[in-house]
Amino acid sequence: MKWPIRNLLNPVSTRTLLYGTDPFDTEYVLQKIDQIKVMSGKQIKEVWFSEWERKAARYIEYAKKAEEKGNTISAEKYNMLTAQCYYACYMINTDDIDQKREVYEKLEFYYSKTVSLRKNKIEFVEIEMEGGKLPAYIHFPDDGKSVDKYPVVVTYSGIGSCKEELDMLALPLLERGVAVLTIDMPGTGSALFKYDRKCRGDHLELAFDAIFAYLESRNDIDSDRIANFGLCMGGGYAFRASAKRKNCRCCVSLFPLFINMAEMGSIPIWMKRGKWSTYQYGFEETDNGDEQFLEKMAYITEGTVDCDFFLIHSADDNWMSTEASLSFLEKANGYKESLEIDEKPAFVSEETIMHAMPVGEQFHWVKHIAADFIAERLLTK
Repeated sequence: MKWPIRNLLNPVSTRTLLYGTDPFDTEYVLQKIDQIKVMSGKQIKEVWFSEWERKAARYIEYAKKAEEKGNTISAEKYNMLTAQCYYACYMINTDDIDQKREVYEKLEFYYSKTVSLRKNKIEFVEIEMEGGKLPAYIHFPDDGKSVDKYPVVVTYSGIGSCKEELDMLALPLLERGVAVLTIDMPGTGSALFKYDRKCRGDHLELAFDAIFAYLESRNDIDSDRIANFGLCMGGGYAFRASAKRKNCRCCVSLFPLFINMAEMGSIPIWMKRGKWSTYQYGFEETDNGDEQFLEKMAYITEGTVDCDFFLIHSADDNWMSTEASLSFLEKANGYKESLEIDEKPAFVSEETIMHAMPVGEQFHWVKHIAADFIAERLLTK
């Protein structure tokens, strides 16, 4: 039973590694999972949460000691390690909404401590939208004073994610000299837990309008140099955002998921039914609740993109067919490129192969191609 139990956590392990969680920490916790004798979802969760909590406690202590001594570099690193521990916990699917909220608040808190210690300017903002707010960070590539107006990339992730996860999209862009907006879209992070914004087509449409109105209101952002960049469902959001705001410079969709076009049989049941999915989507937990959700999500596929468009996809994406992914190239009217990732994912099993895996495993090198595509278009007037 050793490997089958571990394999149940393949999607979670992949996401934690994608976020930068230490691979040795991950392996240590997985070895604790291996010691479970009975296939028990409850016991797997208990071991996973308790072991990551134990590691987080150690890093919190190291961060405190570093802060007391004024060692800000170490303090930043230990706070990020703590945030990554809680991120690993947040990736576990559970119908205990209070537990989800508690874990997320810890992740949010220690990530906020992390960014407060970084050398570049990072500003926490809350973008007003109808019915609530969208908490976000604006990351500047430097102290925020080197130019009058910065080009900016709006980054998007999908369901079950948060603005803290988008740190991984922001870093390669910051290295290339552009500002980045990482945001809790409806259905994610504090937009969900604090402001009750749901992952529904109508809420998402309002969010796109609010984001661009906010960026245009800032004196330090060049509203003529905006790009959209997302992965998974966020790749679909990037497409729709670019279709709505025609004068964006470019759009990059990394393994996009347009969930209303996906093969429903391949989508895990926890994404379609249960307390957690119902809480994120905002539909009633009824027999046709998921149909209501999919109907509203059809908004995301509407429109055409006029800016430069880069689509990155995989034949091993078992949610979106290659044909479905490539159909969005046909909806791009300007310059366009596509890149098919042909490497087979390693973290798979018959029970757990998931759309997120090619994203997680290939992102370490794909991110530079995507970031270069964006930078080439934003760093010119």
